[in-house]
Amino acid sequence: MGISASTKRNVSRKVLRRASDRTPLGSIIGSIERAFDLGDYDLLAELLDRNILAAWFGLRPERLGLIIATMTEAGAPVNLVLRTIATLLASPGSAHAIGEQLSDSAPEAGTLDELAALSQRMFALRLQGRPVEAMQFSASLDRRSGISYPLFDTQNGWGLFAPVQFGVTAMLAGDFSAALASFTQARMHVIVPHLAFLTRDAYVKSALIEALYGDAERASALLDDASRVLRTESWAEGGLDACAVIAGSLLPSRAPAEALRMLESVPLHEVGEMWPFHAAAVHRALVAAGYQEEARRRIEMFEGMPLPHQEGQGYTGSVLLLCRIADSVAHGDLLDARERIGRADESIAVTRLVAARLELAAGRPRESLRWVEGLHEQTGGLRSLEVQRLAVIAGCHLALGSADECREVLELAARLPGGLSPHEAQYFPADVHRFAGAGVGAWPFAEQPGSDDYEMFPTGVPLTARELDVLQQLSGGHSREQIAQSQYTR
Repeated sequence: MGISASTKRNVSRKVLRRASDRTPLGSIIGSIERAFDLGDYDLLAELLDRNILAAWFGLRPERLGLIIATMTEAGAPVNLVLRTIATLLASPGSAHAIGEQLSDSAPEAGTLDELAALSQRMFALRLQGRPVEAMQFSASLDRRSGISYPLFDTQNGWGLFAPVQFGVTAMLAGDFSAALASFTQARMHVIVPHLAFLTRDAYVKSALIEALYGDAERASALLDDASRVLRTESWAEGGLDACAVIAGSLLPSRAPAEALRMLESVPLHEVGEMWPFHAAAVHRALVAAGYQEEARRRIEMFEGMPLPHQEGQGYTGSVLLLCRIADSVAHGDLLDARERIGRADESIAVTRLVAARLELAAGRPRESLRWVEGLHEQTGGLRSLEVQRLAVIAGCHLALGSADECREVLELAARLPGGLSPHEAQYFPADVHRFAGAGVGAWPFAEQPGSDDYEMFPTGVPLTARELDVLQQLSGGHSREQIAQSQYTR
């Protein structure tokens, strides 16, 4: 039975009355909604094929899922792009099913089908908490999306979408240098009006990385740039707002109480994939405010939630362990801290720096130096992590009696662009500050107390035979109960 002309006019008027239809994204979504309301599935399929990114980010996931399901039930043509989206929406952890679709269909390299299929596989793995595995699909998507031109859009947004998604995946995997490089590529891309939120995403997530592990001043500037990007009607905007608040709370200019208020104002349902960074920010703010026990309780709460992560894989599988290690250090429990560090992803810079600090605190400076060997490649573009690396190396050289080497490291740190801030100087051990005050003319922070994390045990005093035995059993895979039993029976 055909649709009358009057019905078409009424539906058209009903949809066009929305003010958002006059915006770039709203216009596309309005056209899709009109075709769906009219039951014109041929037109709907054409619109979705031409505007798949706009549909994905402009329609709520449940709405897009309904549209695809209705098309399928009506026998309308549903291509690989829509089938993979439908599979993901029906089962967010469906990486295996989507992988089978990819192998069965074998889309041609560089086609829209292949780009969409790679995207869905990437999303599925991320939603399973497997960002390291997702990296290969993000990298393929970025390579096959074509050359990104800074002056005009050649691929209807795919040249912008791909580097943003690679950056997000790299963030979750803990490769922050790669993430920043990819976000920079996205920021250089011309703004696509109906996908402007992707440009804002690149600014906001760059700011989050910089605020947490890089340069606070750069983070502040990135947040300012993000605020000047025009907003869209995309459902993604709420998550970007949440991410911007988290980044803003991490700036050193924020008093701990203000940072906590900002973080408590974030709607948790908008945090989404950025939950590891929200957890890290909450823990940092609570510790800075002096609420150590509450910080520990919050992390325990996160541990009890079914959050998407695989322990030991990437940042998502390590961040809760790293927060708990900080709590153990605060309570002087080195054994617990060292046991947990063995379960974190040792390939990421944050884990390696924490492990190096623990070794130095245990009086094992040579082992500490091994953890930071070659780490500059990961920390060189992240100011805060680079300062922490230099602080560990300076402490190791001093512990080994290498005064000249320690002095060289301190002079290098003092010559960083803009000089060290008092906040950054606190990463250096207290005994390094005392040494610098006596022998490093360029060191302006001789009166700083320094970090007491390194003084859990006196520098140069190794672990006892019993502590080493416990650690050896832990590294061998024995449980705490088994270790306790073995210690009791001796």
